[in-house]
Amino acid sequence: MHIRQMILDDVALGMRLKSQNGWNQLEADWRRQMDLEPDGCFVAELAGQSIGTACACVFGDIAWINLVLVDQPHRGQGIGTALLQQVVQFLDERGIATIRLDATPLGQPVYEKLGFTGDFTLARYEGTLPSPPGRGAGGGGAGRVETLATKDLPAVIELDEAVTKARREKLLHHLVEAAPDLMRKYVVADRLEGYCLCRPGAHAWQLGPLQGSPEAGRRLLDDSAHRFGGQRVYLDVPTEHADAVAAVQSLGLTVQRSFLRMTRGRRISENLELLWSSFGPEKG
Repeated sequence: MHIRQMILDDVALGMRLKSQNGWNQLEADWRRQMDLEPDGCFVAELAGQSIGTACACVFGDIAWINLVLVDQPHRGQGIGTALLQQVVQFLDERGIATIRLDATPLGQPVYEKLGFTGDFTLARYEGTLPSPPGRGAGGGGAGRVETLATKDLPAVIELDEAVTKARREKLLHHLVEAAPDLMRKYVVADRLEGYCLCRPGAHAWQLGPLQGSPEAGRRLLDDSAHRFGGQRVYLDVPTEHADAVAAVQSLGLTVQRSFLRMTRGRRISENLELLWSSFGPEKG
């Protein structure tokens, strides 16, 4: 078995492997990862056959490991661990101080052996959103929900860094510029107090990052229920954020699975009071 860098032709491999696990990614998600960090994407090969993937995305001195997948017939042979070690080596060689990931219960013991420790838990809420009567994008409260524009990106980046402690500028630019009509903001007196980015998936719309004040979070969730009413959605919610948990439960969403956010190296502390839903396990 040997490990090589991923190329665009490997997107088909990624799609095949993610389908084995029932994951939500589209080809656009794999291509986004390769656009953001082409040198940080790896493929494992055995006897000339591509059988696994693992990637990293770097935001300054913080990195996320993601898309760790191994072909079903080859699991339990140490291939996933070898891929992870390759990614960690890549990041260590770049001097990355903080390496993070969202682990499933199955993956947690593997990550612990590589020096990752737990930070907090997120629950993936899923379901079909109702379309509630009453307030839509414009009604209620002192502020209003509007479509996000490219000119809003500096304020979005500033809020995101205050919440995540990471400078995810390249990710946020990519998301907003790819589909600006899907992104929303909550403003009070023309000041951005929250935002919600969303993207389509194979099984459901992924709603997140969703960040902001208590009023912003509730209003953006309400707006999402109107925009995506009758459609299936995923939100990855910190279980410590009681208001966010109560809000998504009030929409009839239920827990599909849980993730443990883990860190290797220097630890950071997100502002969970402003984090209503994360981007997802790929980028935190």
